[in-house]
Amino acid sequence: MNFKSTLFAVIFSIIALIGCSRDEGGSATPENKCGKVSYVNFQTSPSGVTLSFVSGSNANSFKIEYGLTGFAQGSGKKIMTSNNYVEIADLLSSTTYDFYITGICSSTESSEPYKLSSVTTQQSNCNGTVSADFYQYDPNQIILQVGYSGGSFYYHEVEFGIAGFTPGSGTRIRGENYASNLYFNNLPLNQTYDFYVRTICSAGDPTPFKKYTYTTTPTCAKPFNLNSYVISGQCNVGMGATRGFSWSSYGSPQSYTISLIQNVNDPPGAQEFTTSNTSISISNMYCLWKGFYVRSNCGGSTGSSAWAGPFIF
Repeated sequence: MNFKSTLFAVIFSIIALIGCSRDEGGSATPENKCGKVSYVNFQTSPSGVTLSFVSGSNANSFKIEYGLTGFAQGSGKKIMTSNNYVEIADLLSSTTYDFYITGICSSTESSEPYKLSSVTTQQSNCNGTVSADFYQYDPNQIILQVGYSGGSFYYHEVEFGIAGFTPGSGTRIRGENYASNLYFNNLPLNQTYDFYVRTICSAGDPTPFKKYTYTTTPTCAKPFNLNSYVISGQCNVGMGATRGFSWSSYGSPQSYTISLIQNVNDPPGAQEFTTSNTSISISNMYCLWKGFYVRSNCGGSTGSSAWAGPFIF
């Protein structure tokens, strides 16, 4: 190899090395010692985006501003972070956003913003309807039962606070995986709360929050799991069997009232018996009795529950 060929090879190697080490604007200019972030990567989900990037020189924190594609810088939502890996989880599905990432070096010096344009979140598969019912059988515990009409789900999530609170400033709790009930303990009585409820079908794929309002007032629980069975004897004209009746209940009602009916469409209120237990046996049952209702009697301001039943036997 002659001298000219050797010199050309050396110059080419130097040029190639400089090209591979570009920081995409991450270095500070002499006029601005606060370097611009570089090598920005992102991953999307139906409800958010994860950003990762390389810090520019001298930056110790970052401001991320985002909004719908085309928004004017300064009018978007802003977050501050000291990390160069950020998860943003309050986005709409199938929607396109712009992001501005600015390095902060001091209270007076920041970098040129890096603009990440036209990032589109994924389409959601979590399109069912969320419903919620409140039960307060114990003064110190509220049960929130969440329903979801869209099939299987991962878990439910609730943000709550005093009625009128701004979403994002409340207390957020997550339910157990695949469970429908969430529990709230020791909330002050006679206080009104807002509950924002949503279902997460899979990681990063929730329904929108749906608002419910509830005032913490104990209620008298309606019995459930009704049953009736023959203890002894058999049904004959004039004399009948001894029959047992049982049910389950939330809380600790003072007593229960059962009402026997002769026809499946009869309302409760005819032949009634009261007991302090969750079961009772009645002797000499005539053949004409066909079923029963039962209600809880809690006393005080909560009164009695709605009738449960009928259980037809």
